[in-house]
Amino acid sequence: MATVTVRKFAISPDPGEALDFTEGVDYFVDLFRDIGFEQSGTYTFRYADAECMMKAELTPSKDGYFLWMYVQALDEHTYRLHEIADAFSAHLVEATRRK
Repeated sequence: MATVTVRKFAISPDPGEALDFTEGVDYFVDLFRDIGFEQSGTYTFRYADAECMMKAELTPSKDGYFLWMYVQALDEHTYRLHEIADAFSAHLVEATRRK
């Protein structure tokens, strides 16, 4: 998959822009484990199958964490990103703007 474009998305509590979550790291660890991701670092989680590779990255903010998703797949794979957003009771935001 080295030649496939990597796309960046935000999982956000707000549907219109990338906002941070106010929960602690344990909140993310538990939810990512439940949806099949493996923790690869304190703030990173990975998922891979025959169709795609995904990396979730938590970026600290003053109130909590921004949740960024990096996806490398031959198709859009947005259905999987929407499933992840639903698991967090959040929204998929394709723009990478921060508040």
